[in-house]
Formats: sequence, C-alpha cells, structure tokens
Amino acid sequence: MRQSRSFRFFSTLLVLLVASLVLASCQAAPSTTTTASTTTAAPDTFPVGVRNAAGETVTIASKPQAIIVTNVWAAEILLDLVDTSRIKGLSAWGDDPVLSETAGKAAAVAARVSTQEPEGIVTLKPDLVIIDSFSDVDGSLTKTLQAANIIVLQLASPTDFDQIKAAIATLAAACGETAKGQQLIDGVDAVLNDVQTKLQGLSEADKLKVMYYEDYYDPSGSSAGMLAAYGTGSPFDAIVRAAGLINVCNVQNYSAVSKEKVVGEWKPDLLIVPAITYGPDFKAVDDKGATIIGAIKADPLMQTLPAVQNERVIALEEKHRGSTSHYMVKAVAELAQLAYPDKMK
Repeated sequence: MRQSRSFRFFSTLLVLLVASLVLASCQAAPSTTTTASTTTAAPDTFPVGVRNAAGETVTIASKPQAIIVTNVWAAEILLDLVDTSRIKGLSAWGDDPVLSETAGKAAAVAARVSTQEPEGIVTLKPDLVIIDSFSDVDGSLTKTLQAANIIVLQLASPTDFDQIKAAIATLAAACGETAKGQQLIDGVDAVLNDVQTKLQGLSEADKLKVMYYEDYYDPSGSSAGMLAAYGTGSPFDAIVRAAGLINVCNVQNYSAVSKEKVVGEWKPDLLIVPAITYGPDFKAVDDKGATIIGAIKADPLMQTLPAVQNERVIALEEKHRGSTSHYMVKAVAELAQLAYPDKMK
C-alpha cells in the first residue's frame, strides 16, 4: 500500500474500494474483549449461525470440509485455524512470502481462485466460500454462488484490532474451531497488553509523532505524483495508537496529501515507509525501504523534516504492516520497539 512502485501494485484499486467501507478508528488502548458474531448453537456444534458484513445471519449446516477463501487477510486467519486439507482454494495474492506470513502454508493448497471467475470457484464444489465485501460490492458474486447452492460468508476488511478479533471469532465459529480461534485472539491481546504495560507512564507530551509515507495512486492505478497518507480509520492508525505514538495525519484513511503539508504542518518525528519495491515483473522485492529512503534523503524539501534530519525514516516488516489479520499485531511490537527502545526492553 509507493514511490518507485513500492505500493502494492496488485492491491491499488482494492485499497481505494476498501477506503469507502472503512469503519471507526481503533481505540488507543488494546481491548481484551471481542465482538464475535452471535451463534445459534453451542460452540463447534452445527448447524451454527454467524453474522456477515451486512449483519445478516448465515446458517452453516455442518462443519465445512471444503472451504474457499478469496482474500488474503481471511486466508491468513483460516490457515492458522484449520488443517489445509479443508481449504480447497485461495487467492494467489497470498503466495508471496514477502507479503504474507502464511505463504508457506498456502503452498499446501493446490487451487487458486479469483472473484472475477465464479465458475472456477463453483467447479471446486466448496461447502463454504469466504469473500471480502469489497470484492462483491453489488452482491452479484454472492448471488451466483448461492444459486449453485454454495454457502457464502461475506466479511468486511478489518481496520483495527477489535475488528480483527471479531473476524477471528466469526471465522472460528463458522469452521467449528472456536478453541483455536480463541488462541489466536489471546495471542493478539498478549502482544497488545505487553506493549501497553511496557509503555505505562508514557505521557501524551512524550509520545512521538509519526506518519506513513508512500506514493499516491489514482483510480486508474497510475501514480498521481503526491504522497499517500493513512489517517483515521486506517489499519496503520490502529497500529500507531496501539504502539503508543501519535498519527499526525488527520485526513480520512487513504488520502493524497502534499509534501508541503507534511513538512509545514505535520512534521513527524518518525516517518514510516514501505519496506518493498517492485521489479520489472511486478514481483515484490524486500529492500528494507532502501529505495524510498534514498529518494526521501535526496529530496530538498523532505530533508527539512525532523524524521529525516534525525535519521528516523523506518521501514516495518511489510507482511505485518500490510496485514489486516492477527499478524498486524506484530507491526505494533516492531513500531513500539523502534520508537521507544529503552521502554520496550
């Protein structure tokens, strides 16, 4: 989500669609409660009812044994929830280990599917298909699959940790793996609580200011020659708040901003940049942010930023920073460690 094509090439248009579906921003303090969907049966007994993105109850008659997941964040959760033998198809976007923590597990699933090719999904005869609401805005894909007697669970991309935990609980209930789901939720809370404990006593005045810097891509997928900033309602904002920093970007979610605004008004202490760039074949290359950091340091206007002057231009691990599954919490620990090394010992 980049200067020198370091923005995820193949997710550009999807990010813009997600922006229109963003919910409220995350809370500053980590929560140990979840907002799991209501079930209509005891845990791991079927039939079970779970809520989809529209708040409707989806009834699943028996424990799914042929699951298809068409988006990366839900696949990362499912691959840690169920045996790969129960997953019959995945999106190809989760195959790159630079971009997804679960690429290794995904390799054990043979088939790749696309929301643009519903016939390929139907051919695999799934008993449950999980899709992100951004990939089926008009509901046509869901209707096509339901017409083939396939159960569809449509969920919205999480943008904060409460939403991530709720998504885990929903998927765990749908797949009959509530105990494993609770383990994943507990893992998220453990990291958030550990960071919060270590940062106790950090005053508002002592919190560092931060923003995420990358190129802005317009709806056509072309660089608009402006910065992209992630403000309120974005996953990056959730990471920042949980890590005890202040996101100086006060625009909504993914927005284009001028360098002059960043330099003259926001003045971040830390500048977070993409860790990746893309090669001629559009394959992600993990250069630890070297490409974009070099460009920033060579820019006379950006050189005036406190973050640049103090050598605090940082690239987080992309597969964590760019994730909206339970792996996003790893970006919180990494950012807190980079921002407050003395407190995070």
